[in-house]
Amino acid sequence: MLPGPWPGWLCLCLLLLARPAQPCPTGCDCFSHQVFCTDEALEAVPPTFPLHATDVVFVETSFTTLPTGAFSGSPHLTRVVFLNTQLSRLGPDAFGGLPGLADLEITGSSFFNLSAAPFSHLHSLLKFTLSFSALRTLPEDLFRHMGALESLALQGNRLQSLPGRLFQPLARLRTLNLAQNLLAQLPGELFAPLGRLQSLRLSHNLLGSLPEGAFGGLGGLQELSLDSNALSELPAGLFSPLRGLEKLWLHHNALGQLPPSLFSSLANLTHLSLLDNGLRTLPEGLFARNRRLVALSLSHNQLRGVPPGAFAELSSLTTLTLSHNAIAQLPAGVFRDLVELTRLYLGSNNLTALPPGLFQNLSKLELLGLSENLLTTLPEGLFDDNYNLLSLALHGNPWQCDCHLGYLFRWLQQYSDQLPNARTFCAGPAYLRGQLVPALTEEQLVCPVSPAPGPGDSWGLVSAGKPPQSRCSYSNPEGTVVLACDETHCRWLRLQLSARQGTGAGLPYNASQAWDLTSACGTVRVTVSIEARAGGP
Repeated sequence: MLPGPWPGWLCLCLLLLARPAQPCPTGCDCFSHQVFCTDEALEAVPPTFPLHATDVVFVETSFTTLPTGAFSGSPHLTRVVFLNTQLSRLGPDAFGGLPGLADLEITGSSFFNLSAAPFSHLHSLLKFTLSFSALRTLPEDLFRHMGALESLALQGNRLQSLPGRLFQPLARLRTLNLAQNLLAQLPGELFAPLGRLQSLRLSHNLLGSLPEGAFGGLGGLQELSLDSNALSELPAGLFSPLRGLEKLWLHHNALGQLPPSLFSSLANLTHLSLLDNGLRTLPEGLFARNRRLVALSLSHNQLRGVPPGAFAELSSLTTLTLSHNAIAQLPAGVFRDLVELTRLYLGSNNLTALPPGLFQNLSKLELLGLSENLLTTLPEGLFDDNYNLLSLALHGNPWQCDCHLGYLFRWLQQYSDQLPNARTFCAGPAYLRGQLVPALTEEQLVCPVSPAPGPGDSWGLVSAGKPPQSRCSYSNPEGTVVLACDETHCRWLRLQLSARQGTGAGLPYNASQAWDLTSACGTVRVTVSIEARAGGP
């Protein structure tokens, strides 16, 4: 025995060591600070949990009722989670005795309705998740004791309407998720008390319209998700209060037109998605005040054109998506001010031609999509400013491999190794159909030449970028026989023996055929004989 009186702290330590440690409850697994209860046979919440535990997670347990004070024997808990359990009834003050509870999640349960009584003493709660249950309604006073709440998730329920004063106590709320419900309308001032809200998700509901003041008081909102609803029109001043908004998602709606001033108050907007609506036109100046915009998606609409100054103020834009529309032509300078642009998607439109200099000033462009249009050729110098281009999609266009395709042919020959996805095939003329453009020779890119009128008028061909006198490409009217010659020699012959549909089956064995070929240089005759010989040893 130690001499003299023992220090008080030593006595306390010995008493703590002598106290038996609380065992892990039956049906649960205990770790450092977490307890996981996954036994389906668990009939109720265990009366106590180890003192070191702060988090308790119930997964697929079968008990249906949480009685009053279910956790009163473990006041040290700060996080309680129910995942895909059979929980369907909460007793009054079910979470009483948890003064430090900061995070409560109930996901995948069977609630149809709730009252405020089970949540009457959750003054420290910061995060509340009540998702993917069967909730159809919420009482107006549900959150009256949750004044400290910062995050609220109610997604994946069956909510059809919300009480107008539901969020009145939640002045500190920062994130609110109401996605994947059945909301068809919203009370006019539902969100007015949420002055600190930064993120609001209303996607995947049934909203067909929104009141003018729906977002009043949300000056600090940074992200708003309205996608996957049934919105057909928006009031001009709907977004006026949202001066701090950075991301706005409006895709998968039914918007046919937009007010010109709809986004004029959103000076901090960086991301805007209008994908998959019914937009036919873009008003002049629609994005004039959105100079910080980085990504803009307008794909899968019905746009037939783009105003010349549609993107004039968007000098910070890096991604622009205009694919899957009905755009037939683009103004020459429509992309001139997009000096930071790295990705431009123009595929699946009705473009028949591109103006020279369309991509001028786009020196940072890395990805360009032009596939699935009606392009037959490209203007000279179109890609000369795009020396950072890493991906170019050209497939699905009816490229005419004639003298007008010379620029694209030479450009592809120079850069095709660096752009493996830029596979471009000829759609015409018939004798080159299906040929890979970079695999051709420049002499094969020929065009008809109309000679001066006079006796014995004929027609001919000229090579891409070559005067007809230095190189002559002779052809028959059908284009099935083409012969390319220079001043002294004929260099190549392309011959299609199977004539066009309805004019014959080709040239038989032991037969010959002659063709008179013409060009601006004159006329030549080509004779082909096929002699069949018996095979030897």
